[in-house]
Amino acid sequence: MTDEVAGPRQQVGIREVARAAGVSVAAASFALNGQPGVAVATRRRILAVAAHLGYRANPQAQALRRGRTSSYGIVVRNLANPFFLEVLSGAGQVAAEHGATLFLLDSRYSLEREADHVREMAAQRLAGLAIAPVGSGQAVRLWQDLRPGAPVVVLNAAADTIAGVTRVLPDNAAAVELPMRRIAALGHSAVAFLSAPRPLMADPDRLGHFRRLARELGLRPHVLYSRLDLPDVRAAAARMLARPDAPTAVVTNSDYTALAIYKAARDLGLRVGPDVSVVGHDDLPSSELLDPPLATLRMDGQEIGRAVMRRLLGIDPAQDYFAPVALIDRPSLRQPETSGSPTIHY
Repeated sequence: MTDEVAGPRQQVGIREVARAAGVSVAAASFALNGQPGVAVATRRRILAVAAHLGYRANPQAQALRRGRTSSYGIVVRNLANPFFLEVLSGAGQVAAEHGATLFLLDSRYSLEREADHVREMAAQRLAGLAIAPVGSGQAVRLWQDLRPGAPVVVLNAAADTIAGVTRVLPDNAAAVELPMRRIAALGHSAVAFLSAPRPLMADPDRLGHFRRLARELGLRPHVLYSRLDLPDVRAAAARMLARPDAPTAVVTNSDYTALAIYKAARDLGLRVGPDVSVVGHDDLPSSELLDPPLATLRMDGQEIGRAVMRRLLGIDPAQDYFAPVALIDRPSLRQPETSGSPTIHY
């Protein structure tokens, strides 16, 4: 009696097909990849043997041989921010419709990690790269050096000094102007703007809009530089809000970091809204559930992701896309109840 229990069947390779068909590996490769150089009868014999043996082409190996692939890379700077999940959802929809594969990596605001990710994706000969870069975009230039001619889409970054890229980002001018004008209309006299430290800042245009509007509207500006994770923003905001000349409104870069402003205010016994107004950016589904609900900038994160992927695939022209934004006015943004600096409640 024979033992019928066996392990998984070993995958048949091109060498096994060539051996069974009585041809060279090169001839088998030509036939299986639809290339010329093999007689019609020989090609048919090779294909029949391959089908009988259950040969399946390895798409990654084919991509390496041809220098082409249907796989694309996406590098984001902070996957903890739910906004990027919305973007990835939209990009994934378009990728699936066109048979493309996405590889996602998170730089976590590290220039070194970001460069390593780009080198790895270039080594895999991915067909294109979308990247939300850290800082001024050194990783974008690295990709261009390693994969010349392969498309690159820059997500949520100015990248205005880098040639040969397509940008997909919110309308940054409107995203700053809308909350700033509302803050001035409510009677605030001092406002803070949350920004990454200069070496990590990818959107210096937003900071420029903030400074210009503060001058125009007669608002005293504060720039709150911090690494854009919750613990660092919370600590930096607490130091700022405890000062005698603390601003009564804070414009953040995301709903995610706005949570840290809420926490810092409560650490000091301040009320979000009456003592310090907070404006987010992204309008995550959870933002209206905060106490108080968060005023924020609404945009379509999934459409941003779809725009990224359509440009990588060449479906849409390689033109910059500026996503429209709208201010969603909620109770975290209101007229200050105090004159001058907010009162700290202990």
